[in-house]
Amino acid sequence: MEITQGNLEAVFTGLKATFSEAVQSTENEQIQRLMEVVPSTSGTEKYPVATLLGDLEEVLDEVTITSIGAFVQSVPNRTFARIVQVHRNDIADDNIGVYRPGVRQLGRRAALYPLRLAAEVLLAGFADQWIDGTTVFSANHEWVGGLSWANRSDVALTADNFESAATALEMRTGPDGAPLGLQPDLLVCGPANRAAAQGILDIQYLEGGESNPNYKKCDLLVLSRFGSNQAWFVVDSDPVRPMVLQDREGPEFTAKDDPDDEDAFYRERYAYKGRRRCAVAILAPWLVQASAGA
Repeated sequence: MEITQGNLEAVFTGLKATFSEAVQSTENEQIQRLMEVVPSTSGTEKYPVATLLGDLEEVLDEVTITSIGAFVQSVPNRTFARIVQVHRNDIADDNIGVYRPGVRQLGRRAALYPLRLAAEVLLAGFADQWIDGTTVFSANHEWVGGLSWANRSDVALTADNFESAATALEMRTGPDGAPLGLQPDLLVCGPANRAAAQGILDIQYLEGGESNPNYKKCDLLVLSRFGSNQAWFVVDSDPVRPMVLQDREGPEFTAKDDPDDEDAFYRERYAYKGRRRCAVAILAPWLVQASAGA
């Protein structure tokens, strides 16, 4: 193939199609289960977290007004990218096919990157501060008004501990002291806890023959990005998700392929970049009962 601007544009179009097809075909059910997907229009988004709390009340003299001043969470967007370099000779020799698997993988990674961020954010929740001044997962949370609540108990994933976590979620109360009406429907863990989780949720009858009270009580979501970490989380994910994925840009595929560019002239290579600008954050930690493991 002759190296002309037109031919380079054709190469870019083909690689971009491969990238886009990978993005569109990648399964994102796990993302939708954990995160509310919100379009972003600025560098940082501010969320009135208090609007996710509370219930309807009987109107006597006037309607209760929700104050959001003390419960606003700011989430800045971040930029993630990776570059694939194509050698000039591979274009001249019509050898672009060898790059398509890598570009396809780049598209898949861009589509699934929020799951990587979700795993990082969940594990960081044992140390990162939430808007009430305590860690995201803490035994010492306090609502505005002074009522305390806890969404952390560091124990191993066993049937008894799972039941305790599910009960803690069901009994959780809000700032007014009334139960929030939460229903655990998702157990999140890593590969290290997969067998334990399956033993709790997927076995219908116990060894003595009696019915398993936890059978199918929650769906199981295994995040491979947890690796060997022993953390696990019981979640109420319906209808409000505990996490948010705010998408500012992408996934997108761009090129630096001007034949007169310095890289093309001196190094005989062209660059193609996969990019995504987004952020993942926990907005509603009261929907999660967390454990860092034993």
